[in-house]
This record gives sequence, structure tokens and C-alpha cells, in this order.
Amino acid sequence: MSFCTGHRGGALSVDLAYVDYRDIGVALVTAVGEGERRSLSAQALAVPLHGRPAVAPLAAWLLEIAQAHDVRCLCIDGPLGWRSPDTDSPHCRLSERAVRAPGKTGLPPDGVKPRGYLGFTTFSIALFESLLASAGWALVGDLTASRPERVITESFPSAAWRALGLPPLVAKGRAKAADVHDAVARLQAHTGITLEQVQTHDQLQAVVGGIAGAWWAAGHTDRVQLAGIPPFRLDGSWREGYIMVPAPPP
Repeated sequence: MSFCTGHRGGALSVDLAYVDYRDIGVALVTAVGEGERRSLSAQALAVPLHGRPAVAPLAAWLLEIAQAHDVRCLCIDGPLGWRSPDTDSPHCRLSERAVRAPGKTGLPPDGVKPRGYLGFTTFSIALFESLLASAGWALVGDLTASRPERVITESFPSAAWRALGLPPLVAKGRAKAADVHDAVARLQAHTGITLEQVQTHDQLQAVVGGIAGAWWAAGHTDRVQLAGIPPFRLDGSWREGYIMVPAPPP
């Protein structure tokens, strides 16, 4: 398998889907340059898998890409775990409430709202479990782990757009090619990011979902905010956790 060149370190960001691999957007997002002129560069990747996504092959491919490009932060647009029974949020995780996520992850095994999100939610949680089973990776804020060089975090592109001071991308079902083109132009003008091969709605969402992760990987934690509370294990599953989004521009 061949890989693109020129993007090392940084974040590997996934706009997740579970019906067809063609709906999954993937991008490498890295910080380039030095000092105050440091900016971001992103390149979309094609997923070389076909049919309905399965956890094992998708996780294996993501880890292969991460190793090939020395990725320091893996960003997944999907729930990492379930709600804690001990918060004041009865229907969703604190992170979801903070970023105004439409999907609400409650208690296992099926406490999901709307009900149509259940398949996606369980697939995403299983993907996080599979990725975290690989040595050297840990969730952001997992206090049971030593300081890892490589972290996995949940992302949420809609919240990232808002944090950057930009309107979120039109929903995929309603978006036209012109909507994606215009959103690309706004993102480049507002952030100075350089984009390579970013053509689809899913790829652009992956790019935006990985911006905070790229700054995190580059050590610019002042450009990152974490919504939620630290993840913890309960009854065999992850609970709560953070959603990583960019810090608002100064």
C-alpha cells in the first residue's frame, strides 16, 4: 500500500460513517512553519476499503496510516463511550451537552437519542475500543495512563466550525458542490490552512475535525479546548470523555 508524502506528525482525522466506506472522510492535518507564521496544512486520503464498514479492518488501516506518518493525535467524529450515571445530564454526556451535539449518548447498551443513532454510536464506541487496544495509544485525559505520546480523541466538526467563528458546513444531505467549494474558500481565508485534494463534504469535515488535534500534536494547547470531563472505565466500557475542538481565535 502506498501513502502520500509530505505530511508527518500532526493529526489523523476521521469523519466517521458506518453504512458505507465511501461516506468516511479522512484527512492528515499538520502544523507547518515556525513561530508566529506557523499554519496548518491538510491532505485528504481515500479509504481503500469497500462495502459496509467493519471495526477491525478500519482500525487496522487507520493505525497503519498513523504509523506511516508518525501521527500524534487521532481524531474520530463519533462517541468514544457512554454516559456516566453520576452527572446532572440525564440524557447525554457532558461533552455532548457542551458542544450542542444532535446525538445523545446515554447509558449502555442502547440509551441513544434519537434512536436512529444507535447503530452509529455502537460502531463508533467499538472503533475506539479497538484503536485503544493498540499499544501506545490513550484517550486524552485518561488519568490511568502515563503521559502518552499518541492520543485518541473525539471530535465534532460542527463545534469546530463554530469555534473558528465560521458557520458550520451545510448538512451532507442538503449540500451541493458549490456549498463545499464556498466553505473551503471561507476556511482557507479565515485560517490560512493549505488544503490538498479536499473535494468532498466528508473530507472537508474531516479536515475541520482535525484542526484542534493538529495544534495539540504540535504542542499548541492554547489553541485547543476540551469539552466534557475526563474519561473513565465503568462496567467494562468508557464513560464520558472529552470532545476536542479549536479554541476561539483571539
